Amino acid sequence: MKIKLTLLIALTITALTFTGVKIVMNQAENNVIHAQENQHKSSIDKNNADYEVIRKVSNLKDSSSKISYPEITGFKGELLMGYMNKSLRNSIAMYEKKDMYTNLNIDYRITKMDNNLLSVLFQGTGKLSSGRDIVIMQSINLDIKSSNEIKLQNFIKTDKSSKDKVTAILRQQADAKGIKLAAETEGIRIYFEGENVVFYYMPADDSAKSFIEISVPIKELESFINSDFGKRPAS
Repeated sequence: MKIKLTLLIALTITALTFTGVKIVMNQAENNVIHAQENQHKSSIDKNNADYEVIRKVSNLKDSSSKISYPEITGFKGELLMGYMNKSLRNSIAMYEKKDMYTNLNIDYRITKMDNNLLSVLFQGTGKLSSGRDIVIMQSINLDIKSSNEIKLQNFIKTDKSSKDKVTAILRQQADAKGIKLAAETEGIRIYFEGENVVFYYMPADDSAKSFIEISVPIKELESFINSDFGKRPAS
């Protein structure tokens, strides 16, 4: 009788032990699921805007490369959202050409996001097909109202006086930081960050390995910049 009782107790303890392990395993699985959900949520960049931006990763045949890019979701106008997402996608499409680039590692950060503007800065490294190492810095700025891109060419007014004034402001800012501004500014691009606009370019010197950045308060440029960036596409 005692043997039967001992065996019964042993079996009961064994059953409880395996049940406890199963509970722990289920809890672990739940933790993994929650972690994945939290990771997905953390990939959504939110700001003072009525839409969200989620992180996407390019499906590349080159296993040595990884490119992340943003995609707008939750925007009220599906047509405009489609146009803007196409622009965001196209902004890094050139780097997906395996015959030109390898070993790419490109990520992005949202530098400004509200109901008027979305500014995204891509940064990374890679190699040209020749084997030469490259540093990547690429921006895209979207006018939310029209879905059009904002570039240096349409950001600054086209009259000579405005261009000269902006160049003078840039030189002043560059001098204050000990930066020698290039004589030719054709390669200058922009992104927005807070209440500033950042002008950046890669020096023409072959030995240069990093981009030059000059941040200027938008208030200093108000008289020389546009506020209209084209018509909204017809639906």
